[in-house]
Amino acid sequence: MRARYEELNLDSAARCPLGHRCESCGTADGPLAVRTATTPLGVLCLTLCPPCAATGGPPPITVGTAARLVGQHAEHLGVDLDEMADAMEPR
Repeated sequence: MRARYEELNLDSAARCPLGHRCESCGTADGPLAVRTATTPLGVLCLTLCPPCAATGGPPPITVGTAARLVGQHAEHLGVDLDEMADAMEPR
């Protein structure tokens, strides 16, 4: 089963929904895009505007929000949190 995790791309945002506003600054103006970020809790996805995406990391969020976003991203990828954790382990 290990091979499945090696093929899992945690940074894929292909199945992640685009929000109506930037989850960092709140703007709804301009082009928005779904980006992923790796946190100590796992990989999460969020909608960001270009200036916020350029910062290179997730916006300041609470641990509870990060946990919720990690869980949602796992659902978008079709895996559970244990599978995500397995895929994040160094090879």
